[in-house]
Amino acid sequence: MNGLFKSTRVFIAEMLLAGITLLSVWSAFAVRRSCDRLLACTDAALASPAEQLCALRECWKAESRLLHYFVPNQPLTDLNKAILRLDALSQSQSDELHAELYAVRADLLWIREHEMTVF
Repeated sequence: MNGLFKSTRVFIAEMLLAGITLLSVWSAFAVRRSCDRLLACTDAALASPAEQLCALRECWKAESRLLHYFVPNQPLTDLNKAILRLDALSQSQSDELHAELYAVRADLLWIREHEMTVF
């Protein structure tokens, strides 16, 4: 009976370790995939800001939900502020629009390359 109890504990420990490992791998993959999609939207907005800013905003709405589960809050808060500023910069036809788009791109690359997951 004692041997069965020990093997059950070992089995549970192995399953927990496997679950944590799978979650860590999946979170890194999810962060990279979301950042790649956002980078594609950002690059399209750099090519033609007038038409693609709305698409970037929609892409951010879709991808930020998943990113909030796996990336610490501070980098995403800064990125959210930058993306929300883009419409105001576009409407005022500011010269800062391209600089802000490049800043968004740099933040996304930083998150993607460092695989900033909470796991």
